Amino acid sequence: MNHSSRPSRRSRLRAVGLTCSVFALVLSAGCAADSSGNDGGKTVIRFNWWGSDVRHEQTKQMIALFEKEHPNISVQVEYSNWDDYWKKLSTSAAASDMPDVLQITDPFMYSYIDNGQLMDLKKVKDVLHTDKLPANSMAMTTVKGGLYGVPAGDSAFGVAVDPAAFKKAGVPMPDDTKWSWDDYVKTATAIAKSKSKLVGSVMPLYPNMVGPWLRQHGEDYWTEDGSEIGFTEKTMTGYWEWVVKLRDSGGTTSPEAAVEALASGAGIEQNLVAQHKAAMTEMSVTQLGALEAAGGRETKLLLFPGEDGAAQVGAYTKPGVFYGASARTEHPKEAAQLLDFLVNSPEAGKIGKFDRGVPVNPDVLKAITPELSPAEKRIADYLGRVNALKPTAVHLPNAKAGPAVPEIFQRLNEDVLFDRLSPKAAAKKFISEIKSQL
Repeated sequence: MNHSSRPSRRSRLRAVGLTCSVFALVLSAGCAADSSGNDGGKTVIRFNWWGSDVRHEQTKQMIALFEKEHPNISVQVEYSNWDDYWKKLSTSAAASDMPDVLQITDPFMYSYIDNGQLMDLKKVKDVLHTDKLPANSMAMTTVKGGLYGVPAGDSAFGVAVDPAAFKKAGVPMPDDTKWSWDDYVKTATAIAKSKSKLVGSVMPLYPNMVGPWLRQHGEDYWTEDGSEIGFTEKTMTGYWEWVVKLRDSGGTTSPEAAVEALASGAGIEQNLVAQHKAAMTEMSVTQLGALEAAGGRETKLLLFPGEDGAAQVGAYTKPGVFYGASARTEHPKEAAQLLDFLVNSPEAGKIGKFDRGVPVNPDVLKAITPELSPAEKRIADYLGRVNALKPTAVHLPNAKAGPAVPEIFQRLNEDVLFDRLSPKAAAKKFISEIKSQL
């Protein structure tokens, strides 16, 4: 999620179902205008988002500043948690009553793009300035020549390690410019076999490590245009063989404990690294501050293993959250002014900081850097390291099948962990089930 606030598996499943239902709902919807208008001579626009209480308060402060700078515009806000957001958005899409400005993310946003619910922001380029926003950060929302969202901030995935845990175990910190996937397993095993009583690595249950693995093998989830699956059964089999090797090494949590934590909806604060019970975990790097706040000590971000000698760079940066606008808004200029403010205003950046990712406008990042916490500076440095590798942009997910991939992966990943399927059988089924969604 944002990368900024990863939902539970049940939340993801509900979001997938709700979002996919938009196909039927939108097709049967009428063409009523959005319910925005004028209030005391001011133009009223609606802005909806999901997030934590911290995000809600920060965003309201940003809106207050925007309204001060634009006294002719009044912004009606509505915010909720992840589950409720997609439920409400699905309902408003069915009624052709989308908010003027809204928070979106991949892969769920593609159904709204395909059904003409989101505005092509190139139509308001005289108001919404994107010249300082990197093309890679907008690649996910650039579809068939149109631009359907602007990045709220870039994020990335990586490995968070606890130096204190490594010291306690007497195991040297890995060199992430050279370590391999086998080295990851060996490191986790060495920590678990030490007298530290620590787990080497949290069990990877999300597909966060799969993307870098596929890319390092010259593949991706999808072909460049998102029309077809972009990876082979052989490469996916290799990933699950690695997972089994990690499981059997004794260097990680048991499948039972890992799946139980996932089912409970445990957040980053309950991560075993935050609890000083494990030395390594994969995660969205924008969660670093929350991890450290919960654990009370500094951690370090490492690149995923396998970059040295890979067919191509596996690491990547991408926005976890985008801002978009309704294609039916009666106030495209005012909506564009709010979008421009959210992504290009240094003052807005000072309020929101890294909650939705690292600002992609370099002027905004420069303006807020003196006010960043040590954790936030390490996040920015990590993204700088990834971008220095010159990674290719992540390929566009398929609009129909993309939303189903996380649920399919997590289910089959559990089948592999509990030996209900072999890595090869799981890889074959993974491809088959994705194709059935195309």
